[in-house]
Amino acid sequence: MPKLHRFAVVLSFVAAAAIGAQEFEPRVVVDVSMLSPELRQDVSTMQSDALTYLRQQSYTGKQWDGPRIPIELTIYVTGGNLATRRYTGRLLYASSINLDSGRTSPILRVLDQQWTFPYTLNQQLTFQSLRFDPFSTLIDFYNFLALGFDADSYEYLAGTPYFQRAQELCLLGASNNAPGYSQVVQEPGELTRISLVTELLNPRFEAFRKLIFDYHYDGMNRYAWSPDSARAAIEQVLLRMVTFKRELTQSSYLLRVFFDAKINELCEVFRGTRNKRVLDMLRLLDPSNASVYEAAIEGR
Repeated sequence: MPKLHRFAVVLSFVAAAAIGAQEFEPRVVVDVSMLSPELRQDVSTMQSDALTYLRQQSYTGKQWDGPRIPIELTIYVTGGNLATRRYTGRLLYASSINLDSGRTSPILRVLDQQWTFPYTLNQQLTFQSLRFDPFSTLIDFYNFLALGFDADSYEYLAGTPYFQRAQELCLLGASNNAPGYSQVVQEPGELTRISLVTELLNPRFEAFRKLIFDYHYDGMNRYAWSPDSARAAIEQVLLRMVTFKRELTQSSYLLRVFFDAKINELCEVFRGTRNKRVLDMLRLLDPSNASVYEAAIEGR
């Protein structure tokens, strides 16, 4: 059941400079606590450089119609070499979708731990679809995922063109032998960039992507004014997710990403309800966080 989409499925992507409103409402934090003072100085403009990039870049090549997608980037710079100006880091990337009620709902939360890049003060960042940049390409990869999840929340499978762009960036990184961009999925559910985007584009996972749409359209969009109806709808979605997981018979990075993003929201929605059926489903769907769901749902 499609919602009114803010624009038709994007068929082309351009690296044009921003005109009018951009797609994202970004927040960037750079943590340099692991660096020596001289290295901290060398990356002291990273936060402002990244913010400027995110606020000026257009990823769709179209005027963005509607509220911007909230994204949060926490960049942990874990090491560096002043002589070569090469750094190692981790990226915690989170995005949300905008609900009809004016509230937001988290949809993506990933800690990417394999990141190596050169950096200099006041670095000028630009997006070019055929050029690999060790720093900005990783950000671009997750931005396209955020656009895909956002589009999927407006219409069944509308995010596919964005997920394809993310996949292309993975392949671009692999062609440059960059760490973290391997084209090979070693085993189902492997926690890698290519594993996540491969699942998102696998026809076998289309049913789960549609359930993500139903979760928001039938559930969270109603929660602000009809919480009981929203809970009932979400419970039915969780039931179908259980069926999907049982039929999948393999580990899934996509399912892990979804529940990593949703754990706090699900706890809030079902807090104190003592709904054993929901608790049993969440134990199966997200076993690593079973105790967290138990405490919330049972009101402890």
